[in-house]
Amino acid sequence: MKTKNIVQFILLILLCIVMFGCASHEQNNKTKEIEFWTLQLSDFSPYINSIISDYEKIHPDVKIKWVDVPFSEGEKRALAAVMSNKVPDLINMNPGFSSTLASRGTLANLKKYIRKEDYIKYLKESWDASSLGEIIFGIPWYITTSITIYNAEILEKAGLNPDNPPKNYEDLKIAAEIIKKKTGKYAFMPNLTEDGKMLQIFNENNIPITNKERSKALFNTREAVNTVEFWADLYNRGLIPPESITEGHRASLERYQTGESAFIFTGANFLKMIKENAPQIYKTTRVAPKVTGRSNKIDFALMNLVVPKKAKYKKEAVDFALYLTNSKNQLEFCKLAPILPSALDSLNSDFFRENSGSDLLQQGRSISATQLKRALKPIPALNNHKDLYEIIDYASEQALLKQKPAKQALKDAAESWNKILQDK
Repeated sequence: MKTKNIVQFILLILLCIVMFGCASHEQNNKTKEIEFWTLQLSDFSPYINSIISDYEKIHPDVKIKWVDVPFSEGEKRALAAVMSNKVPDLINMNPGFSSTLASRGTLANLKKYIRKEDYIKYLKESWDASSLGEIIFGIPWYITTSITIYNAEILEKAGLNPDNPPKNYEDLKIAAEIIKKKTGKYAFMPNLTEDGKMLQIFNENNIPITNKERSKALFNTREAVNTVEFWADLYNRGLIPPESITEGHRASLERYQTGESAFIFTGANFLKMIKENAPQIYKTTRVAPKVTGRSNKIDFALMNLVVPKKAKYKKEAVDFALYLTNSKNQLEFCKLAPILPSALDSLNSDFFRENSGSDLLQQGRSISATQLKRALKPIPALNNHKDLYEIIDYASEQALLKQKPAKQALKDAAESWNKILQDK
């Protein structure tokens, strides 16, 4: 009798172990693991891990697996991932590359996951940058925008008022003529044949880039020709350096730091670099809103978050993305990095308001945030945008070097664009 009881007891224990094991397995199956990729943000690990921890407490059925990818490998690894059968659920990208992936049908349309009350919490133009036609392919995250950084001493030597720097390109051209004549220095060094720069200038001057369907180039106009000729005139009269068509932003920054140019148009974060590398130049440096075109609006760069079409947990990934980018979390991020938020409540916070006792970096940050209220509707997200940008860069170079009249260079560029845009 005792032996029978012992056997029954052992069987009961085994049954409990099996049932507990099944329950544990069932519980594990209910946990949804969201794989989240960022671009070179490991320096902000405490911040991101804190957000992940807080989110997991609110959503005990979700586990966030964070993977930080080196910036140089971001596009290559993202492309390989979305084309495979093992994809992350949420990826940090820029709108240019993510629009390319969206045009290939590899990203989810997030419209059905985003409520109107969530949509209106973000800068409208940041949604425009993350849309392709009727498809919303990304959730806006953080923003950067350029300001005018200038050497007050050079302006004074040229007889210009350092308290009233140029506000638009026409003013800048006049200042460039005076500075070159009075000091022998260049006013600035634009990067005119890099990353579709002329398209940005067209956009700042209210010159349309494509039709609504993104099937035809619209920049082959008299206004666009005048704009290219404006910059060609600056180049050929020696008012901007010859390197403006061969070198990029780094060369422009170095020229400013050596006191050879009066202006640089870049992010406020570069003030720290100027202070460290060229303390004497920094002492004479001031900041102002970025010089604009006829639109009087400000261009910006955005980083967003996308969900691959093959992602297992799309709804949960979007929910985490909206949590990561909410006003509170974006503001905390901005306190750690020289960036701007896409969340409107963050943008309007006291943190970005200038005060009389603030240092130059704080002034730059305040100007960046304030001018973002005049955000420019971005260049439309385009299929094969890299090829298109290379075409406009080459056309700009031909016009500046007088290899072709601006009118012919733009006409040829528009025809090349149309072949690509219409090749669905």
